[in-house]
Amino acid sequence: MFNKIRMAKFKTKLSKWGNSVGLNLPKPLRDTFDLKEGDEIELEDKEDYIILRKKE
Repeated sequence: MFNKIRMAKFKTKLSKWGNSVGLNLPKPLRDTFDLKEGDEIELEDKEDYIILRKKE
C-alpha cells in the first residue's frame, strides 16, 4: 500500500504577538491537518527547514 503524497506551497509571514512572534497558518492547511486553536504542535529543526507536527 502506498501513502498519498500531499504537496502544497503556502506563503505566510511571521507577526509580532506581544513579546512573541507568531505564524499564521492558512485555513486550507489547518483543515487538511485538522489543526484548531489551542492544539499543541511540535517543531523539529532540520538543517535548512522546520518540521511542524500536531502533537497527539
